[in-house]
Order: sequence, then structure tokens, then C-alpha cells
Amino acid sequence: MGQQLSGQAMTRLPEKLVKHAGLVRDSGYLTYEEFLARVAELNDVTAKLAAGQQKHLLFEVEPGSDATALWKVAVRVLCTKINKENGMVEASRIMNLYQFIQLYRDITSQAAEVLSAEGATEGPSAQLPSTESCQASMWMGRVKQLTDKEECCICMDGKADLILPCAHSFCQKCIDKW
Repeated sequence: MGQQLSGQAMTRLPEKLVKHAGLVRDSGYLTYEEFLARVAELNDVTAKLAAGQQKHLLFEVEPGSDATALWKVAVRVLCTKINKENGMVEASRIMNLYQFIQLYRDITSQAAEVLSAEGATEGPSAQLPSTESCQASMWMGRVKQLTDKEECCICMDGKADLILPCAHSFCQKCIDKW
């Protein structure tokens, strides 16, 4: 019989494992339509946060990466940092679904704080200290951190030596063992 972890058992697990389990759960229940809606929402949110700034981020699904029934393992999201003044692409990174969901959570949670603080401040001259942390360069740094930080999905400890097309990654020790 299947058993679920109780809230008490979840609090005893390492924070990193609990976060990973939540992300896996989120991606497991995510429909294709919800995924596309999240991509569009992230574009809207980053556009709002970049208002008055020189750069912003643009998210798009790589053409053909979502064409199969197994889209969750194959889909790739392109994150591009664009200079709004001259339209030049300054940086781009490709993320898998798991990395995209992590970034989506990070950006939307901070955006909720910033936009609610913005609504609470009165007058156009009021400055928001947290708005500065929403710059495209900072978020592009987070994308780089997510895409550079592949870890073994067996031991969740070792640096990934092999990343499969399905986005599962393994360290050499686990590959040798299995």
C-alpha cells in the first residue's frame, strides 16, 4: 500500500530534499497548458519588474522540444536577457522543466513581495529597495546557477558527470555502482 509522509516526517528531512520533492511533485502534476501559462506569466512578471530598467528577461519554449507525449522530460526553455534600448541579446541559457519550475517559484515569490510593496507605497517618488534585486542580470545569474548546478539524482550529493536527454543526471560513483 502506498503511504504518504506525514508533516512530522517531512520536517525531519533535509531542507534540500523537501524542496526537491516539492519540485518533483509540482512537475508531475503540471499539465502542458499550465506549463505554457507559467511561461507566459513569467514573461509578464519579468516585464513588470523590468519597467524603467535597461534589460529584461524573455522566456520561450524551444521549438520541437515539447513535440512528444513525453514533453516533461524533453522540453527546454530558453531564457534570454535582452537590452531593451538596442534589442541586443546579451545572454541566454537553456533550462529543463525542473530548472524552469525552480526559477518560476523564485521569481514569482519575489515579484509578489515587490508588487505588493509597490501597491502599499504611496506617491510616485517612493523608492522600493527590493526592486533593485529584480534586475534581469541578477535573475540571469540565478538561471546560470541553476543550469550549472546539476547534481546526481541518485545520491543527490555528487556533481553530475553525465546528464541524459531526459534531464536525469548522475555522478561517476553512482554510474559505476549501478
